[in-house]
Amino acid sequence: MNETQSHLSFFGLREQPFAPTADPVYFYATRGHKECLFRLWSSIDGRHGIAVVLGNYGTGKTTLLRKLMTGMAADPDRYNTAVIGSPIPSWTSFALLESIVAQFSLQPPQQSFVAYMEALNQYLLSYRDRVCTLIIDDAQNLNKRGQLELLRLVQNLETHQHKLLNLVMFSQLEWIQVLRAAPNFEQRINTTYTLAPLQFEETRHFVEFRLRQAGATPGTGPEFDEAALRAVHAYTDGNPRIIVTLCRNVLLVASQIKTRQIGPEIIFHTIEKTTVPDRERRARALAAAMDLSRLKVPLPTTQPGTASTAPQEASKSSPVHIEDERERRASQLLLKAAKGRPGQNHATP
Repeated sequence: MNETQSHLSFFGLREQPFAPTADPVYFYATRGHKECLFRLWSSIDGRHGIAVVLGNYGTGKTTLLRKLMTGMAADPDRYNTAVIGSPIPSWTSFALLESIVAQFSLQPPQQSFVAYMEALNQYLLSYRDRVCTLIIDDAQNLNKRGQLELLRLVQNLETHQHKLLNLVMFSQLEWIQVLRAAPNFEQRINTTYTLAPLQFEETRHFVEFRLRQAGATPGTGPEFDEAALRAVHAYTDGNPRIIVTLCRNVLLVASQIKTRQIGPEIIFHTIEKTTVPDRERRARALAAAMDLSRLKVPLPTTQPGTASTAPQEASKSSPVHIEDERERRASQLLLKAAKGRPGQNHATP
């Protein structure tokens, strides 16, 4: 048994619940995701044209994309779908057209703009009774006026009732400025949805859902306590991708010290050992856990044998120093817990 399977089997898990891939099986639909999907399906099935989903890195755009593709693949007699995973920013409008034509598996007789447009238009007309959709991920890479003009042209074909080609585009928030600079395209967008970070309760359910999907059961699976989840949410700002990465590393650390009870000490230790240093985010995570009074991390006041610090002197202490000391003491809790377990290897993970 390799190390990955060994640490998962310790928690009774069939597979990694926090894998870095956008697996639709692990898609946890928040209220925002459900609303976004509802709007997308309404636009797609209504054949209303262009739909745009905006969101910061890691907010679930690619997972939503794959959820859409899974739904369309389940009904191939109704949906014709093409996907451009990540357009190259330097593409010319013709290069973009070539990619679209290729994704629909078309072979125009000549390599020319007119021939490619004609082939695409004939294809859409021949499948007018089906829902034809072009999905583009990382649409923020399309930042040239010519690229957006090409998309407007390929989406222009329509009947009296509906468009013959839907465009569904997933993009970073930075694309907003590009859209505003291209009003001829922006005005044709049927619906836009902006994904927000997860709220705390959504973060809790997100973690619990992924664990259940991987086979976790009460008593055998990992148990994140309230303070630990507060710390995870505060540190990640509710970003699903960062939550997944942090929790994946947390499980590895917890399995190394043979504990299924995951408290804030393990979260802080994992943050310290596996993330890029970020004082503000670490302090925010610590504050979120301490607000519950579940983490008892005494702040340094006096050393044994010294006089107490006067209130007026304490008020002059550097907040940065206090936060650094809190982080240090919090991370040490994990090591103390490990050393207190009889028969365990006490090496630092």
